[in-house]
Formats: sequence, C-alpha cells, structure tokens
Amino acid sequence: RRAKAPIASARDHNGKIIFLSEPFSRYIEPKVEQATFDVLSECGYDVHVLSVTGSGASLMSKGFVDAARRHAGKVLDALNLLDPTREAVIVGVEPPDIYMLKNDYADLLPVRADEIASRSSRTWLIDEYLLRSKNFTNLRVGNIPVQNNLDKIKRTIKFQPHCHQRAEAPSPDGLPNGTSATLELLSMCGFNVDLFETGCCGMAGTFGYESEHYELSMQVGELSLFPLLRRSKDENQNIQIVSSGAACRMQIHQGVGIDARHPIELVRDYVVTSKTKKA
Repeated sequence: RRAKAPIASARDHNGKIIFLSEPFSRYIEPKVEQATFDVLSECGYDVHVLSVTGSGASLMSKGFVDAARRHAGKVLDALNLLDPTREAVIVGVEPPDIYMLKNDYADLLPVRADEIASRSSRTWLIDEYLLRSKNFTNLRVGNIPVQNNLDKIKRTIKFQPHCHQRAEAPSPDGLPNGTSATLELLSMCGFNVDLFETGCCGMAGTFGYESEHYELSMQVGELSLFPLLRRSKDENQNIQIVSSGAACRMQIHQGVGIDARHPIELVRDYVVTSKTKKA
C-alpha cells in the first residue's frame, strides 16, 4: 500500500528550494532555467540545484523500467544529501519530470515509500509553487494595471499545456494544480490567457524525436493544434504562444515555425517590469 504523507505547506520550508533540472532547460533552453532562478531569487529563496539531472521520465517513456528505477534511487539519494530532514520544497519546470517524481516513484521503489511520500508532498511544478508562495505574492506582480485595450491585446497569450499537466489530479490543498495553476499564475501577472483545448501536440514524449515517427508526429499536430496556431497568428501577428513542455515547444517550432515560450519566462518578464515601475 502506498504510504501517505500529511499535506505539506508549500510555505513551510525555511526558504530552501531544491531545483530539479532536466536536460531540456539545462542544455537546450537554458533561458527557461535562468528565468526560474531569476524569479525565485527575487522572492528571496535559497535555491540549490540537484546534482542528478531529471527524474527519469524519458527512460520511463521508452519502457526502460529498470533504468528508471536506478535513476530514481540516485535522485532520492541526492535529495537526502542536500536535504536530510526532508523540509525543502522541490520545484521544476518540465511537467513529466516533476510529476514522475511526485506520482510514479512509489511504484518504482516501494521499499522507500515513506521517504517518497514525504518528498512528493513537497514537489511542485514551478507554476504551482509560485501560487502557494507568500514571497511571490508579496512581489505584487498581479497589480500591474491594464492601461488600455492595446495593452490588453499585447498581454493576450495562447497556451498549450503539456499533456501531463492536463492529466494532473487536483491538489489536496484545494489550490489550482496542473493546467489550472499555469492559467491562474499568468492571470495574476496581468495576462489574458486563452487555453488551447487540443490533444497531444504530436511529439508524445520521445515518439516524435525518432525519424521513423516524424511524419506521423506532424500529422497528429495537424489534427488540431497546428491549424489553431496558424489561425491565431493570422488574427494577431503579435500574439504570444506559451507552452509548458519543452517537447511541445519544439514541435510547435518545427510544425508551424513559431517560437513558443515557457510560462516562467513571461512571469520573469513581469516581475522585472513590476520592479522597474516601483523604482
């Protein structure tokens, strides 16, 4: 039976945060990782980067269960070195890596169930965590006024969530989770967010990276997402496209030539804007 930990407050960690990096934001899109550090730094948190990269989500996506289990053990061991009392919050920017640690580790390593339950109750996607952060609230980025209709148009964005976000269960604390958390966070930052009600972008984990699946991957994107993206650009050339998954952003770029951004990049921009206006 899976162990259950008491609901941990995202605020109860003495300011220490452990960042779970992953290959995309570490090596391919470092601007996403940097944006996360910038926001957490403005909030005054003590951020530590885990020495092990990723939670093993890519291994699981290909069915390498034994390798994923070994990797999970390394992640937990590294967490214990950084945070032996299990008080720190764990955050990340890539949904499958965060949700694997949070939801799948107990099945991979049942002998460490109590430890995993304690960790998973303090593990959040960065969007989810900032909603629960008193320090972020105190930045008052949500108080940036919308000056006029033109300003409102500039702040209108289209959002394609990662499929793992869409599937994430409600949080026990009653606050927004998964896709809803990103929508709420961006709204707090003064954005008018339109959610794409589509299915998978077509990348489907590691599926679309394989040359033999590329054409099929593009065909999946054409079922819904790609036409919506083209229509959005036709209606407003300045529209911003946001997607929380690195693979989704790559698929969007290859499929329609649009450079989508991670939500935390927009949050960072408006934290900086808010700070400048106050100066």
